[in-house]
Amino acid sequence: MIIIYWKLFENIYMIHENYKMLLFDLGGVIIDIDPSRTENEFRKISNKSDSKFKGLDYRNEKYSSELITIFFKYEQGFLTDSEFRDGIRKIGGIDRNDEEIDEIWNLVIQKINNSVLELIIKLKKKYSIMVLSNTNNIHRVYFDFLTEKIFKNNFSALFDKVFYSYEMGCRKPDKIIYDKVVDFSGFRANDIMFFDDMKENIKAAENNGMNSYHVKNKKEFKDYLSTLL
Repeated sequence: MIIIYWKLFENIYMIHENYKMLLFDLGGVIIDIDPSRTENEFRKISNKSDSKFKGLDYRNEKYSSELITIFFKYEQGFLTDSEFRDGIRKIGGIDRNDEEIDEIWNLVIQKINNSVLELIIKLKKKYSIMVLSNTNNIHRVYFDFLTEKIFKNNFSALFDKVFYSYEMGCRKPDKIIYDKVVDFSGFRANDIMFFDDMKENIKAAENNGMNSYHVKNKKEFKDYLSTLL
């Protein structure tokens, strides 16, 4: 029995030693999110049917709609902030100014998970730490504001490098975004451990040769990060 436990420890230790870069998703990993808050608020102020907003929480529901199309285009940087807001107004039948649209759009972001981010920052002493997130400029401005209030720096300053979908012209789980991370990070795919809350993103990373950790439980996730210290 002792030999079995030692072999298990030895394997975990060897795997950890092989990692050179830790790559983190934001929403559902470092940032607590609830897309239903935005979806429900848009429904309240819209003069269109509820079906227009289906799928905004694409983690649990796959649905094709005009709104999802412009959302994904916005996350890939194919739309400006103004074009996105105008699309929301037109498709959703919403009469609100820019500031109000942004406020509702940012309801999805609940808070920065401080204890998780603190752990990750400690890991910077041992690993290169980077971010890979499907996001957009309105959300980025808001979560950087929240992060700066607590940590006195935004994500770009806290991490060695950030990869945001809207700046890269592609989004997870498209293969090209993982290729770009490998190319621009300077690390080989098998040097990277990727953390994400969505199974499809994890699978795509693994198909690209990365190691992965599927974040499903925050306590287990923090316990695992602690083993990397």
